[in-house]
Amino acid sequence: MKIYCFDSGKSKNILAGEYNEYDYTFIKKVKSNHYMIKERGYGIQEEVLAQLKNLGCINVLIITKTGQYISLLEDWLKQPIKNYGHGKQRFLENKRRF
Repeated sequence: MKIYCFDSGKSKNILAGEYNEYDYTFIKKVKSNHYMIKERGYGIQEEVLAQLKNLGCINVLIITKTGQYISLLEDWLKQPIKNYGHGKQRFLENKRRF
């Protein structure tokens, strides 16, 4: 299932990623320019995180050109909400790579 959200910086709806309801995993493919140096990781819009929580999501998988990062949705929800111009987001430092 594709998950969309509104990006206030671009003033349009964007594809945030795909939710696999069979293994409760949100999959987000990102490019290098999506990396937030200040946060040492990638962000997910607050709107998307709320949708994922309602869907019963457990895992978040971020796929980059050089690797994959897996984390728990509950770890994302513990992070503070920030806004760097593209709407409210939470950021999680990328640590678990495989």
